[in-house]
Amino acid sequence: MSDDQNQRPGASAGAFQQANDALQRGAEQMRGTAEASARLSQEMIQRASQNFEVLRRIGETLGSGARTATAQLSEYVRHTSQRQQEMAQQLSQARTPNDVLDIQTRHFQDNLRELLSLSERLSQHSAEAARQAGQSIGTAGDQTRS
Repeated sequence: MSDDQNQRPGASAGAFQQANDALQRGAEQMRGTAEASARLSQEMIQRASQNFEVLRRIGETLGSGARTATAQLSEYVRHTSQRQQEMAQQLSQARTPNDVLDIQTRHFQDNLRELLSLSERLSQHSAEAARQAGQSIGTAGDQTRS
């Protein structure tokens, strides 16, 4: 029996060492997992911040475009109203049906030209706003890759 007793303390020490090693490996794995989780969380926060910045820039660009379009539409309405008054005054002074037709034709052509000009300007501003928004997205994408 003394042989059995002599083997048990050595066996216990070996088992204790194995258990201790297993615990250390487990702790290292948990530490590695926690560090990876922290890095992933940081990356997610950084990307969310970059996405928010892109959306803010796009919003500013679209807001600026909307203000420009509103100002141009207001000017168009004001100018059209003024031309309508001028046409009414000219029609009241017309002496023949041909004069009436000439006045109406001239005003119709002027209104059409101005409407087409407004449409062109709005299209150009829209294209510029889209270009700026695209640059905002591209800039933020470049920052994400850095």
